[in-house]
Amino acid sequence: MQGFWRFLYKNWSLLFFGLLLTFFSSFGQTFLISLYIPSLEQFFSLSNTEISSMYATATMASAFTLPWLGKLVDTLPLRRFVLLVILGLVVACLGFSFIQLSLLLIPAFYGLRLFGQGLMSHTAITTMARAFEADRGKAIGISTTGHSMGEAILPFLISLVILNAGWRTALRIEALLLFVLVLPLLLILLRGQSKPVLYPRVDESSKQGTSRNPLLLFKDRKFWIIGPTVFILGFMNTAVFFYQLKFGASRGWAPEWMAGSLAFFALGGALSMVIAGPFVDRLSAKRLFPLVLFPYLIGVLLLALGQSRLIYPLALVCLAVSNGAGSTIKNALFAEVYGTEIIGAVRSMFTTIMVFSTALGPLSFGLLLDAGWSFGQVFLLSAAVLLAIIIWSWLRYKRL
Repeated sequence: MQGFWRFLYKNWSLLFFGLLLTFFSSFGQTFLISLYIPSLEQFFSLSNTEISSMYATATMASAFTLPWLGKLVDTLPLRRFVLLVILGLVVACLGFSFIQLSLLLIPAFYGLRLFGQGLMSHTAITTMARAFEADRGKAIGISTTGHSMGEAILPFLISLVILNAGWRTALRIEALLLFVLVLPLLLILLRGQSKPVLYPRVDESSKQGTSRNPLLLFKDRKFWIIGPTVFILGFMNTAVFFYQLKFGASRGWAPEWMAGSLAFFALGGALSMVIAGPFVDRLSAKRLFPLVLFPYLIGVLLLALGQSRLIYPLALVCLAVSNGAGSTIKNALFAEVYGTEIIGAVRSMFTTIMVFSTALGPLSFGLLLDAGWSFGQVFLLSAAVLLAIIIWSWLRYKRL
């Protein structure tokens, strides 16, 4: 424990840099965007399938863009890359706040998803994976607690703003925070960092092909071992949170209870991220990888079968353990399997798979719900898919 605090003290500025990026990536995450959905549906007169289809289209577009922009973190100076990402999200928030036509929701969602969920998280975790080797698990675990902090703090605050000032004002406040507070602070935290962190360069080796064309990763069999777990986590997370209020209504649970329960998800995710770090450093991410989806399977079964409102926070804790520990494990796994020289290109490709899955999650749930399926039936189907991927991971992980 003493070594952990010494590590934290010695590297606080870079760790805080990563934490800030993951925290404010919440502006492009589904759990926060979902708070705008009722207002958007009402203002633009949209159905479940219509708005989820728009969200899916925008998310898939951001997924296909991400490999080509995400790989630039391997070559561009980090300060310049961060500046471009934050300004991109500022423009996305402001643009969203002024739209009057429903079709413009697609580019609006696209900007939030690409620069928020995609590139901000990607920048944080790629930087941690590159900057640390022996302590990579701890660094990723600490920096990614920003996701959980965002889940715990921001939904309540944004909900209050939407309720009292409207969804347009909430988006403008987000843009102002990013430009006035977040961007200057991030640039200050990068002062004094080492040149390999600030000015990454891809080694001229046989690996450069993947850096130039991330699609070459599809030819690697290791990709197909890791890919299904990355896909299903994004798919399920987005679907669950996109329809969380409607799911609660189907069980007779108040919206306030659903929103308040997110604190359990945030706390469980934060603790599991940090706790997983030392285990990754000691045991390796490869050995821990097959365990990632077990808690998630339990949580989905609870959602499918439980009727008491106490089931919801308990299920969220199970989901959070898979998400939190899984985030630390899989991001360390990318560095272990592929090395740090092309970590930006590799991670951007896996992030693309994850973002692509987040597009399909709400759309798939929306189609099944509009076809007459109950939430219980949808979650039971999801549990079957999770079990199949768990078996696949156990059978194949030794080949990583």
